[in-house]
Amino acid sequence: MRTAIELIETSVQRLEDKDLLRSDYWGEPLDDVLQRFTESSDEAKDLAGALHGKLSTAHSAIGHVAYKETPGEQESATGS
Repeated sequence: MRTAIELIETSVQRLEDKDLLRSDYWGEPLDDVLQRFTESSDEAKDLAGALHGKLSTAHSAIGHVAYKETPGEQESATGS
């Protein structure tokens, strides 16, 4: 997720650099819109990093459960 957000930021920056970026958000100045975008994307990257950390912790806590099943149990769980 973090990488996707960074790719979006790069695309927006390229559009701005080429003077191809416009705002029609209620006549708000483009600089204000870009400032909010930057703040929001920074927050989104922080949240994505936190989510990654929590998912890693969860995987570490319960990931071993899948490896404790015997091959017969795994086959019956998948319906094979």
